[in-house]
Formats: sequence, C-alpha cells, structure tokens
Amino acid sequence: MQGGKAINTYVLYHLVPNCACQAVSLEVPARLRMWRYYSPANAPRPDNTLDFHVQLIDGGPVSPVLVRSLNVGDWIKLGPPVGTMTIDERSGRDVLLIGGSTGLAPLKAILEQIAARPNPPRVHLFFGARYIDGLYDLEDLQKRSAGAPWLTVIPVVSDHDPGPAAEHGMLADVIGRFGQWQNHDAYVCGSPGMTDVTVGRLLQFGLSQDRIRIDKYADA
Repeated sequence: MQGGKAINTYVLYHLVPNCACQAVSLEVPARLRMWRYYSPANAPRPDNTLDFHVQLIDGGPVSPVLVRSLNVGDWIKLGPPVGTMTIDERSGRDVLLIGGSTGLAPLKAILEQIAARPNPPRVHLFFGARYIDGLYDLEDLQKRSAGAPWLTVIPVVSDHDPGPAAEHGMLADVIGRFGQWQNHDAYVCGSPGMTDVTVGRLLQFGLSQDRIRIDKYADA
C-alpha cells in the first residue's frame, strides 16, 4: 500500500513482439476503449510473459479493475509498444536509473537487460516514494543488488523521515548528494512533476539532454 493505494504486480501472457522497457497500451473487458499505457517490468523472456506494476488510483477508470477485479483467465488486450524508454546498447557509459513509485517498472526491465551482459556497467538506481510503504519492490531490488556488485540501490522517501531504511528528501535533491552524473546515461520514469523536476536537476548537474530518456505516467 502507498498512502492507502494498493500496488499490484501481474504476470501476463502477450501476443505482441518482445518490447523491453517500452510502454504498451492496455484494454480490459470492463473498460472497453479506455486504453491506458503501462510499461513492462521485465526484459524479453522465452515464454513471452510480461510483468506489470499497477497502482490503484482513486477514481481511475482502469486501475481499480486491474487491482480489484482481474482474475486468472481474464483476457487483456495489448497494443503495440511505443516510446523511447529503451537502453542504449551501444553506450559504454555507466547508468543512472531514477524511478518514482510504479515508475520503477521499466527500470527493472533495463536492469534485467544489463544483468545479462558479460560485463555490466556501474548502475545507480534511485527508487522514490512519498512514504516508506510506497517502496513496494524494495526487497527484490536489494536482493538483486546483493548479488550484483555493479548495482547500487538507493531508496528515497520524501514525506517523512524513514530513518536508516531510506534516504530522506525529494528524489532530485537526493541524487545530487550522491555524486556527479555528467558521464552517465540517465533513465527517468515517474509522474510528470517528478520527471520534470528531476530532468531539470540533471541538466544542472551537467548531463546532456541526449543522454536522458524519460517516461511519464498519468493517473489511470
């Protein structure tokens, strides 16, 4: 739960080509023609399954159905992948991943792709939420980090002091306390306000716009 809003994760079978990190439009039978975009949270798999992270939005037309009403065997229609939230495989630079709440999803897909490389670059993942219980997937991230010396995970909480469990502050501010990022590739996903502020701060840090890829999610 995050501020009283449930976050569910789903594994779905799909019939579109593998599309790591890009968003896909999604339609459920109870909300026909109300397409909403979600980002897969995994790299391509041989069995063609996709993981989605879904946050319950009060008054949203689609997320309540996904969180409260979806059952095994129900069909979900997926559209073609869109967006630019894909990792630059040709870059030899270290990687900065910044996700707010369910904006973590495409960053986990990127992590899986990086982990499959023979020599992964250094990766810093900043995972932020308003409250400590909003860091819904932190346990899994910490397990991944424990087995990957190239990965550093920094949890961040903005609206109260979490003590030693996480950093305290806005994501953009905390990132600035952890180093210089001019020579990194950055991937940012979260609410429009969070992504705008964070990208602005990265530009102030000296990171060039062409090394920043973003994905914004809206209430659904």
